[in-house]
Amino acid sequence: MKKIILSVLALVIFAGSAFSQDYDSQSKWKNVGVFTLNYFQTHISSDWTGRERNSNLWQLGIFLSVERQTSDFNWANIFNGRYGKITSDGTSSSLADIFEFNSVFTYKIYRYLRPYASFYLRTQNNKFGDPITYMESAGLSWELFDNFFNSLNIRTGAALKQVNSSAAGDLRAQGAEAVINYNFQYISLIRFVSEARIFESFDYGADLSWTNKIYLKTGPWFTTEFGYIVYYDKSRIPAHVWPRDIETLAYVAIGVSFNLF
Repeated sequence: MKKIILSVLALVIFAGSAFSQDYDSQSKWKNVGVFTLNYFQTHISSDWTGRERNSNLWQLGIFLSVERQTSDFNWANIFNGRYGKITSDGTSSSLADIFEFNSVFTYKIYRYLRPYASFYLRTQNNKFGDPITYMESAGLSWELFDNFFNSLNIRTGAALKQVNSSAAGDLRAQGAEAVINYNFQYISLIRFVSEARIFESFDYGADLSWTNKIYLKTGPWFTTEFGYIVYYDKSRIPAHVWPRDIETLAYVAIGVSFNLF
């Protein structure tokens, strides 16, 4: 079932990207795609006296955004993925393992009355897809501003959450969702993406996910990426206590990049 769902999501992203080419002349689609690859290796001779070890690491990252904008509705599909491994003296561990997909459809009645429906998927573990989190929500969305450089959107609504885990069992929860999205882009040199997502369960309290990324173009084929993630999910680890057990991740990645579109 998980493979089917993931295949459908991939089809939606790339089909939407291909379909959007028919509407580019009408400026109804906004597409962003960045692919990054980072690799580092160290080889130490047998008589080396320092504390260094043979090691290598690699990391792949992809950001895709396919958004259709019309006078009546907005349909945004965003995929974030980062995966990597580090090996030192034959011991391997995960360097990054984060995959997110979000599809949001918003109907425009007028500026301050925009109902929306959303589907969200996230997995962040050494074993891909286990556990995996799904969220469905519906409510109202507000566009505070959207201009040539940046945009800020807020949405709130009722939400359902499912967590499928082979270790901790499956979880079903009902509650409310609030999401804040901010985007900034200066031509093709700098792009900043920030999303804060709060889910308030009727049963166990609040979960928080806050992701910040800066893409800095440092050459025709190179991109520097700065990332900072704040994560608190009581549904995944019930023993977590706010704010003591907030998880954070900060990283800098410099490598080959390719602008997909």
